[in-house]
Parts: sequence; structure tokens; C-alpha cells
Amino acid sequence: MSAPGETMPATITHPSLARASSSLAILVLAYTFSFIDRTILAMLVGPIKAELHLSDTQISLLTGLAFAIFYTALGLPFGAIVDRGSRRGLAAVGVAIWSVMTALCGAAGNYLALLAARIGVAAGEATLSPAAYSLIPDLFRPEHRSRAQGVYAMGACFGSGLAFLIGGWTIMAVSGLPPVSLPLLGEFSGWRLVFLVVGAPGLLVALLVLAVAEPRRKAAGSSVAGPSLAARPAAALEALRRHWRAYGVVIVGCSVVNIAFHGLSAWAPTLLGRVHQLEQGQIGLILGLGFLGPGCAGLLLGGWVADRWLAAGRLDANLRMALIGALGAAAMLSGLILSPGTSMTVALLYGAIFMMMFPMGAAPAALQIICPPDLRGRIAAVYMLALNLIGMGIGPTAVALLTDYAFSDPMAVGRAMGLVGLAAGLIAAALITLGRPSFRALAGAPQRPTA
Repeated sequence: MSAPGETMPATITHPSLARASSSLAILVLAYTFSFIDRTILAMLVGPIKAELHLSDTQISLLTGLAFAIFYTALGLPFGAIVDRGSRRGLAAVGVAIWSVMTALCGAAGNYLALLAARIGVAAGEATLSPAAYSLIPDLFRPEHRSRAQGVYAMGACFGSGLAFLIGGWTIMAVSGLPPVSLPLLGEFSGWRLVFLVVGAPGLLVALLVLAVAEPRRKAAGSSVAGPSLAARPAAALEALRRHWRAYGVVIVGCSVVNIAFHGLSAWAPTLLGRVHQLEQGQIGLILGLGFLGPGCAGLLLGGWVADRWLAAGRLDANLRMALIGALGAAAMLSGLILSPGTSMTVALLYGAIFMMMFPMGAAPAALQIICPPDLRGRIAAVYMLALNLIGMGIGPTAVALLTDYAFSDPMAVGRAMGLVGLAAGLIAAALITLGRPSFRALAGAPQRPTA
């Protein structure tokens, strides 16, 4: 049985479920490490600011806009490589690059050096998701794909959660250790040693990625993009132009929710430490459990419900879950505007994390319904560009700008997070609502050649 919007020849076979699942597990592991290396800086804001004399806005560029620009820009050429070359090979090289660059963050002697290392992390991480989004539909049958995408997206929860847990524990563990001296790189101590500890294991993960199955790309048949469209250099852009409303509701609408996600990920540790006076170990435990518990639960529940609704004939099932998640996240984060006590703040953060996970699994699965198989890498790269340029580029920086300039009060970081999350959730909900009819029309369109 094929998913709406896709035809599959009867002769097409998929790898065994065991083989597909083991490959998915490796991809999840790599995605987990990408979020560990991406997120760990949020746990180190205090010591980095103190040593390098930085502002909240400068820190936000390291975690947000500067990182996002290179991550998204490089995703486009990597997406083209994914559609033509070895997907697992590209991903393995990317894992190795970002792991080395994470370790080099610890060797940075000034802000520009740290910024350059973070750009290197972004370049490596830009390879993984286009490759994974192209591989997963070829590994799993259509009826399993929403759950498979949800499981892959769990890497964001695992990575974010482990980054906070590892960050908190490692900061405490290395605080009393003597500096580690490495040839050419100098001494690693304190926050610098944390980057080395989390970056080095990624080289082993890069080797493991080479064991991922590389299944034959499934033929698209007469897809909504047209029979020969994918062979042309600007194929993805032409497909997006022809059906911009249907693609836009997923690529832009769901990406706006990511503003709230990255605002929370970047500044929740600072909120709990600066405002609520919690220690690093407590912060790491609270946020780590939040992403590993409510976060993973939200992804699994969202994928399961979407698959059930899709099987019942609701072609916009994934968009329904994204809409619920956007509204729920807005409601939860709006509570931070009132500057609640510690217990209520933690409860609101947990609720927001749970709700924000619905769109993260739903959006890639929705794209698979309307995207031709031979365009998946490039369309995935466009999605990742919007997801991260909008979410990562705006979220952390918007919170920092509100804190530094609108409130002019470092203790107002929670109110800034609440305002950004409320606005992002409501805007995303409006965009998803407006675009659902176009998505349903394209998902249910008969498969016919296009001139």
C-alpha cells in the first residue's frame, strides 16, 4: 500500500524491518550526537561569557543566527549530493567534521576563534538530515514512515537531553581536574575540557554510520512533480514553485514552531541558573529529563496518532498534529511571561517541550506524502534551511534582544522566552490552518504526468 501522493511499483521491495530498524538506530545515534555538540554551549554560557567577556547577544549568535546561516546554506548543495551520491558516505564525513570542530571549540582563545569553530560544527551537521530524510522512505514502508520519522526526530530530544545532563555532570567533574595539554592545541580545562569530552566520541559514531543500509532509491512513477522534473538542475525549486502553498505550509509553518524550540533550548539553562539560582548539576538534570521524558513522549505520541489518522484517510494528519503542537507550545510558554516560581517554571518548560515535539516528527512525514522520491534530498535540504534559519536563526537571538534591549534586564530572560514562544506558536498555527486545504488537495491528487 502506498501513501497518498506516491505511487510505488509492485516490484519495489524494502529492506527487512530488522535491517531498516538497525540503520534507523544508527541515524538516531548520529542525530543525538549532533544535538549534543550543538546544544552543549547552552550549558556553558556563564563560564564562556566570563572568560571571553561576551554579551547575551554575542552568545546568541554562537547558538543561533551565525550557526544557522552556515548550517542552512551548506544544506542545499549537500541535498543535491544526497540525490545523486552515497547518502551514508556523506553523513559519515559530516559526523567526523562536526566532532572535530566541537573539540576545537575548547581550543578557542577569543570570540572569533570560537565562532569559526561553531561554523565548522554547522558545516558538518548540515550533511546528516538531508541524507536521513532521503534514506528513511527507502528503508521503511509507507505505513511505518511517520513513526520512523518520529523516532529519528527523537535524536533531537536525546541529544538535547544528554547535552544538558552531560554538561551539568561534566562541568562539576572537570572543575577540580588539572588542565589537559594536547600538542598544537594547548591546554584544556574547565569549559574547554567539556567540548573535548563531548566531541571526541563522535569519531567512533562516524565509523558506525558507514554500516547504515544504502537501499535502492524507489522509483517515483508519475509523480506530482512530473515524470522528468527530477532530472533537471532546478527540479526542487520548480516543484516548490508549482505547489508552493502545499509545500509552504509544511516548510514555513512548521519551521516557525522551531523559533520557540531553539529559544527554549538556548536560554532555559540561563533562566534556571540566573533567575532561579539553581546549580549546574540541577539544571542539567531538570532539562535533561525534560527532553528525554516529555520530549520523547511527544514525538512518539505525535507519530502514532498521525499514522492512525492517515490510515483512516485523513490526508492532513501530520499537519493536524503540528497545529495541536503549535497551539500547545504557545499556551505553555506564555506562562513564563508571569515570572512564576521554580516549580511552575519547570512544569511549563516540560509542557512546552512535549507539545513542540509534535511538529518535529510531523513535518518531515508530511513532506514525504507529497514529495517525489528522487527529490527528497533537495526538498529536505530546503526544509532544513527554513527550519533552522527561521528557528535557530531567530529564536535564541530574539530572546537575547528582548532581554538586552527591550527589558534591559538580565533577569527578564524568562519573560522574553515567553513572549517569543507565544508569538511563534500563534503565527505557526495561523500559517498551518491557512495552508491545510492546499496540502490536502495535493496529497489526494491523482498521479498524472505534468508537462
